[in-house]
Amino acid sequence: MKNASLDVDDFDPTQEGKNIQISQEGFQKMCEVLLNKVKNTLNAALFNSNFNANQINKVLHVGGGSRMPMIKQLLRNMFPEAEHCIEEHPDEVVAIGASYYAYSLPSDS
Repeated sequence: MKNASLDVDDFDPTQEGKNIQISQEGFQKMCEVLLNKVKNTLNAALFNSNFNANQINKVLHVGGGSRMPMIKQLLRNMFPEAEHCIEEHPDEVVAIGASYYAYSLPSDS
């Protein structure tokens, strides 16, 4: 969507009935700092693993943030050679991964 209306009282109950308008461009501007943190985290992970971005052949988009077009574009820009696996329900992928991880943990019983 190019423009949206946000119901402020969803975030601050003292602002009953107040709405603000926001454009996609304005939202992206507000998220720039966070997007740079994501990019820095990915670069640090690559550095720590001794991999280059062009050595990554598959990127799995999971979690709610992966629905955001700016996150998708960031990942495509950082890993242009990789296959990008985008699930219809990225939150479910996180839950499935967590359940597999929990299953693999040693049991006390």
